[in-house]
Amino acid sequence: MADAVTTEKGTGFNFPAVVILAIAVLVFVYALSLFLQGGYNKVHDLEFQAKVFDAESMATGPLAEQQAILDKGYRWVDRANGKVGMSIDDAKKLVVSKDR
Repeated sequence: MADAVTTEKGTGFNFPAVVILAIAVLVFVYALSLFLQGGYNKVHDLEFQAKVFDAESMATGPLAEQQAILDKGYRWVDRANGKVGMSIDDAKKLVVSKDR
């Protein structure tokens, strides 16, 4: 009777192992994408903070010095060649007044 029971030989394809390996690869790829996205977001935030000026740094930094020079009015940049330095707003007003 033992001969009547036949056992089927495997085909060599281990389906559960392949499924577990596929799931492990998907989890690894997902974790890698989260890691890379986190690094990108951190660098992006640092770049954004470097580009944004707060009011205190603008009031005391080199931009404030440049603005103070412009607020003084007209100044000679190169008197021999007739070059004058002025703020953009003053230059616009001068151009508009000449057109009239």
